[in-house]
Amino acid sequence: MSFLADRTGTLDRISLSSRQQQAFRAAALVSGALFLCLVPVAGGGFHPLLSAIGGVVLLVTVLVPESNAPLGLLLYLGGLWVVTVPRSSGVEVLLAAVLLGALHLACLLASYGPPGLVLDRSFVRLWRRRFGLCVGAAVLVWLLTGALDFLDLPASPPALGVALALVLAWVAVLTARLTPRPTGDRP
Repeated sequence: MSFLADRTGTLDRISLSSRQQQAFRAAALVSGALFLCLVPVAGGGFHPLLSAIGGVVLLVTVLVPESNAPLGLLLYLGGLWVVTVPRSSGVEVLLAAVLLGALHLACLLASYGPPGLVLDRSFVRLWRRRFGLCVGAAVLVWLLTGALDFLDLPASPPALGVALALVLAWVAVLTARLTPRPTGDRP
């Protein structure tokens, strides 16, 4: 397939997409752009080249959310945060986690089917509930981090082991709650 035909096909898919799919793409664009704006606000400084690369990958993600571009964007934005933002547990960290989650959810829902697909309301509600649970978990972890920072406890390998076990237990609870249960008489 030629370069021009591939780009024309991408634009055709966007023009044929439903309002719902366009809203998901717009949500991905807004959450990604807000994350790029959050990096300097969180103390990471403004890096024009790194931000431009992130912006280009964000545009590719919005154009073709069904590709691997969203995964690359999430990895890039996470790496950008780690490299540029100083270590802190301020509210910016929580906001960054919520923005990355929103970006992931918007790309997931935008890539779920053909361009004209309108997802069922119950399906979107299910994913909204899952997103809410993940945001709730992020808030709990952020609050716990703030409490531990306030206590100024020394580093402890057993405490780290207990914390990792608690995170693993939380993942198990979320997996059990979010995995659909089989219906009927299937084996």
